[in-house]
Amino acid sequence: MLSRYFVYFIIYSFLGWIYETIYCTVHEKTWQNRGFLYGPCIPLYGVGATVAQIIFVDLPVPTLHNASYFIIFLVCSIGSFILEYATSYVLEKRFNARWWDYSEFPLNINGRVCLIFTFCFGIAGIIVTQFLEPPIIFVISMIPQIVIELLALLFMFLFGMDMALTVSALTTFAKEFERINEQINSQMAERIANLQTSTAVKLEKIEELKEQLSTEAVKQWIGRSTRTQRGQFRHIAKFTHPVASTKSLLNKGSQFLRNRKYRSEDKS
Repeated sequence: MLSRYFVYFIIYSFLGWIYETIYCTVHEKTWQNRGFLYGPCIPLYGVGATVAQIIFVDLPVPTLHNASYFIIFLVCSIGSFILEYATSYVLEKRFNARWWDYSEFPLNINGRVCLIFTFCFGIAGIIVTQFLEPPIIFVISMIPQIVIELLALLFMFLFGMDMALTVSALTTFAKEFERINEQINSQMAERIANLQTSTAVKLEKIEELKEQLSTEAVKQWIGRSTRTQRGQFRHIAKFTHPVASTKSLLNKGSQFLRNRKYRSEDKS
């Protein structure tokens, strides 16, 4: 039974990735590989849809099987609120990064959840439980248990590798950009001290100096990074970092890599 649920989890995670990728690609007008992992999988959707299936389909409670659309909407809205807020909080505390930020939207709570999207998830819960999950459950029920277990093992292996690579890259880049920030602050303190000996330091001069040092630091990092590291950086840089200085470095790095890519394409 657990292997079957894990297969459901992967299917729903993949469908969530398709939805997020299409929406963000259309919105940004450029290809967006959404999600926490490198692969086409967003676990948040997988967990939410699987839990909804257990509650409204699999639990031997007739009342839940025949739940009204309002009850499904209410349960899915509350569930998505708790799941989204908790996931955002844990990921930020663990990796000091945010995978989404609703700060620019009204009715948001700490940028982690937004009531508008919470209601949208409630409506999505109705669509998923009433129209999406039944055909998926039917197809999976036709597959022999041994095949399901083999698929679960394969998915677990790929999911585990993807998770390990993502966590490793996040940890490495977090330490690297903390080091770069410390380097910039140290260099700024030294240069400002030198400037103060000759003239009054204006705020504009400090900002100009910080911009110059951060640009140099990011260029140096990109210059000595490997192709694999640059690929990992492109994946990591899409996340919203709560520290403004680190987010600025990530944005600079992304822009430099895009410019390098465009220059390479022009030469070819």
